[in-house]
Amino acid sequence: MPFIFASLLPELSLGLYLLAGAVWLGGVTRYGLLFVAAVGLFSWHANYRRYRQLADTPTSRLASAALGQVELSGMARCHPNAPNYSPLSGRRCAWYRCWRIDERGKLDLEDWLLWTMQRSTRLAARVNPPEISSDDSFLLVDGDAEATVLPGSAQVIAHHRRRWHEDGMLLIEEWIDEGETIHVRGQLSRLEPRVGAIELRLDIGAKLAEWKRNQAELLRRFDLDGNGQLDQREWGLARAAAQREVLALHKEMARQPAYWLLAGNEQSGPPIITTLPPRQSASLFRRRAWLHAVVALVCVLAWLKLT
Repeated sequence: MPFIFASLLPELSLGLYLLAGAVWLGGVTRYGLLFVAAVGLFSWHANYRRYRQLADTPTSRLASAALGQVELSGMARCHPNAPNYSPLSGRRCAWYRCWRIDERGKLDLEDWLLWTMQRSTRLAARVNPPEISSDDSFLLVDGDAEATVLPGSAQVIAHHRRRWHEDGMLLIEEWIDEGETIHVRGQLSRLEPRVGAIELRLDIGAKLAEWKRNQAELLRRFDLDGNGQLDQREWGLARAAAQREVLALHKEMARQPAYWLLAGNEQSGPPIITTLPPRQSASLFRRRAWLHAVVALVCVLAWLKLT
């Protein structure tokens, strides 16, 4: 329960600071209230949409999941040779999000307003206090199957959260541990390790360019008449050798198994990643949605009273 309440704090602060922003506008308070109501309605729609996405999508096993919009459950893991580390604590984790807030200076109302909007609805661009969110991929492991998760601008609900003070800065860190159970809703696609004709030509050209950087070795291998330069026939031999090497590499790549990719798309938006059970996560987004609706309703009623 404390975690659920903490997850609602950004929404509460959003409503309160938007109301304060309306008052801050002074002489155009009525227009400020309309602006707050519009943001509240937008936020209600965004969170209600996420609620319906989670509530209407059954959880599937990765090995038997259909391509398209799915909700998968599994263990979060870093890539074997590319682990992720939080920049604040150096903690090894599958995913992180950090904030650095300067406590020595005052944050003006406009910056705080934009930040709370960004935290809740992703409307604003990166603003102070800066948020550092992991864009690096990690793995969702379900038994013997695994999918690569591209978090991008995902909506993430992480259970682990730490805050501490250091050198006049308030540092806040959220993360998903390796081995932690996660639920991800996103677009599942299957990528086959196939290489087309265009990639083949590009790779042959890259191989020849690599050989040209070592002229002595290139001449040693293909300058058959020893005149210090390659004629048309000798260059054809070099090109054929480069093609053989590239084809051998492509055949090796083709023997690798296909892999799953889990990400967002333009139609359904960014993925949703949560460490809570799907039903609990859906309930959280529903509470957020109606909290925004209440804020919008209060602002509309206040606007009607002022007119």
